[in-house]
Amino acid sequence: MKKGRVVIAFLLVLLTASFIPIHFLQIEELRKGRVLSVHAVSPGDSFSIGYKHSVELCSVWDYYRIDEKFRIVLYETTFPSCNTGLPVAPSENETFHHDGDSFRISNMNRIIPSISLWVNEEYDNTIIIGAEASKLYSLAGNTLLRVEIKKEIVVRFLLMKARILMA
Repeated sequence: MKKGRVVIAFLLVLLTASFIPIHFLQIEELRKGRVLSVHAVSPGDSFSIGYKHSVELCSVWDYYRIDEKFRIVLYETTFPSCNTGLPVAPSENETFHHDGDSFRISNMNRIIPSISLWVNEEYDNTIIIGAEASKLYSLAGNTLLRVEIKKEIVVRFLLMKARILMA
C-alpha cells in the first residue's frame, strides 16, 4: 500500500516536472524549417562560432553568452588581421586589443535576437557549446542556418531532442 503511494507520488512529480519551461539553443535549417540541434541553456552559459573569412581566408571567432533574460549577447570577436571586411575599430565602450598575432574586440554587449549564417564546408563554420565542437555544415550541408534561444516545456524539448537523435 505504502509502495503504491510512493510510485504514484513519483509519477505525479515526474508529470508536473515535464510541464516546467526550459530555455534552449536551437539550430535550425531555414530552407526546410528543420530543427537540427537543441542544447539546454542557463544564464551565464556561453558558446562560440568560428568561420573562415571569405575574402581574407582567415579564422574569425565570435563569442556569445546567455544573459539573465535568456538573450544571446555577443561579447567578443577575435581575428588575425584588420584587412578587407574585418573589423578595424571598436564601437562605443568596446575595447580593441592587439595580442601579438591576433586582434580582439572585447567588452562588447551586443544583443543578438538570432544568428543567421550561411554555412559551407569551405568556410569551416564551427560552433562550440561547452566542450563540444561541431562543424555546422555537417548538420545539413551547405545551407542557411539560424541559431537562436527558444523556450518550451520540458516534455516537448525532450521530444525534439529524441527526434533529432533518431534522424
